[in-house]
Amino acid sequence: MREPNAADVAATFAHYEPYGVVPDGWMAQLRRVRESCPVVHSDACGGFWLVSRHDDVATILRTPAVFSSADGITIPHNPGAPVMPPIDQDPPLQTEFRQLLNPYFTAAAVRPYAAVIATLARQLIDRFADRGECELTSAFARPLPALVLGRSILDVEDPDALTELQSRVLVISGQNTSEEAAGAWRFLREYVTAIAAAARNRPADGGLVSALVHGRVAGRRVTELEQVGTLMIIFLGGLGTTADAISTIVVRLTDDPALEARLRDPAWVARSLNELFRHESPVQWVGRTVTRPVKLSGILLAPGDRVMAHIGSANRDDGVFEDGGTLDCSRKQTRNLSFGLGPHYCIGAPLGKLMIRVAFAELLDRVTRLQRDKSVPLNRRDGLSRPFRELRITFEAR
Repeated sequence: MREPNAADVAATFAHYEPYGVVPDGWMAQLRRVRESCPVVHSDACGGFWLVSRHDDVATILRTPAVFSSADGITIPHNPGAPVMPPIDQDPPLQTEFRQLLNPYFTAAAVRPYAAVIATLARQLIDRFADRGECELTSAFARPLPALVLGRSILDVEDPDALTELQSRVLVISGQNTSEEAAGAWRFLREYVTAIAAAARNRPADGGLVSALVHGRVAGRRVTELEQVGTLMIIFLGGLGTTADAISTIVVRLTDDPALEARLRDPAWVARSLNELFRHESPVQWVGRTVTRPVKLSGILLAPGDRVMAHIGSANRDDGVFEDGGTLDCSRKQTRNLSFGLGPHYCIGAPLGKLMIRVAFAELLDRVTRLQRDKSVPLNRRDGLSRPFRELRITFEAR
């Protein structure tokens, strides 16, 4: 039987079924595509152009006038999903929504949350530290961002509902048009609709939700649908990516015990986090719609074409990162695209980095020698992100 070549792989590339085409996995497929057909059409999921090289992906991200977000960023497009400002918008309206939200996510604004994050992290760690083992995603990686986002940003004290919300976000980040995902979308929409409605009935209080429901864009009030959509994307972005990053870094710790010592250095975030994100980007890809004829790597794209800007592939491009498939925390190159580029650069990046720094400071203060059973393949959901379904680890209490 003929071994499929890169063009064969790309023509049937389905990001929800990445292991079904060739046996050597997701990134190996993308490396082959990147080297021989970096912009190529896939017939999967309604059809789209897979864009895999760093420079082309960067062009897409920083050129919203040509590569629009207004038709949504998921592939396939989910017609039942709400518009979620500012991620599903283009400038100038997108810019006005960002200006409304930015004051709540700057590095200075989130810095005071460190104490809250530490307290919540310790409460979670207390439940498993003395047992010597846990399923890390459900015990720590997922609940921590949910509890932090609820308490610090959205002023929601509802641990059970936030934990349930985190599990629904996990579904949406995978196959987002499935029947299971439809139920998750409904749960999320109903939850944030109630938050917005309650805030509308209160005087403005200076918090993010209050600023949103009483805010103005383009010379008008933010509509109720826009309020709900904005809160939905805050939950989707804030819960999923940070949880995935924590889990992925723990996997790296179990693969490389020397990494634990590096992460015990308080300066590790500045020195190593970008490389960890580059090697395993929490957001693997984003979709865009072409607005006018344009060429990428010599391929002509037409208005209306859907493109998948594959950030995970771009971040391993050997043309930009020497030996890009290797994790190297001493690497000086910082041109990775994990948080995006241009007007849609991740608004929550400062809070995400703070959560990760504090989470590992608290975790490694209590446990050491993290291990997992490497004979059991890591099981992940595949989609816009690649969350672990479970991550069972053992460790020694300190």
